Amino acid sequence: MKAIKIFLMIGALLCSAGAMATSVEQSCLNYGKKVMRDNPDMLALLKQANIEPSSVMIERFDGKVGKQSVSTEVTAKINSAQEKLGTIFCLVNNDSPLYFHYFSVEE
Repeated sequence: MKAIKIFLMIGALLCSAGAMATSVEQSCLNYGKKVMRDNPDMLALLKQANIEPSSVMIERFDGKVGKQSVSTEVTAKINSAQEKLGTIFCLVNNDSPLYFHYFSVEE
């Protein structure tokens, strides 16, 4: 009986850890919401945004932008339930976003 409780507890911990894991593209979108918090229109747009999974492009490399190390470039299209919103671009190092830019559909 104790073994079953232990396995259930371990399973619950593994499930919660997996639920907390965030993809690099979702981390970028979350970072974009954080850096755009002072722009209410942009923040509203990003809050309704969903990443289009088939559009995600992740380029891994080892380089620098200026003096800042960058290991990943992420590009993904975003949309809402009603419309296509545009594309997000993000520079990442060690799974931490460093730079975010949004390109609207019109650009």
